[in-house]
Amino acid sequence: MVENAQLAKVLKEAMKGGKSAVGAKESIAAVKGSKAVLCTRSIPAALGARLREEAKKHGVPVVELTQSSVELARLIGRPYKVSAIAVRNVSDSDVKLLAR
Repeated sequence: MVENAQLAKVLKEAMKGGKSAVGAKESIAAVKGSKAVLCTRSIPAALGARLREEAKKHGVPVVELTQSSVELARLIGRPYKVSAIAVRNVSDSDVKLLAR
């Protein structure tokens, strides 16, 4: 399980570069060049399945978060619900930290 403080730190770095896809549909499209995909527990089942399948096809790790889409949106400073994020510009150590 990833703690909120660790997740917030990693997400802050990921969002700083502007190379992250926010939202389930956008994440599906951006999986190919991503280092990791973060999914909340409130992602719709059909979109979650498509996202996991696409990530598996491209060898991108999927991190299942315990936070809801509202909590994830709050962490990245968005005023709307965010059920998935595909991150590109994070370090390998941060990816390993999230995957624990």
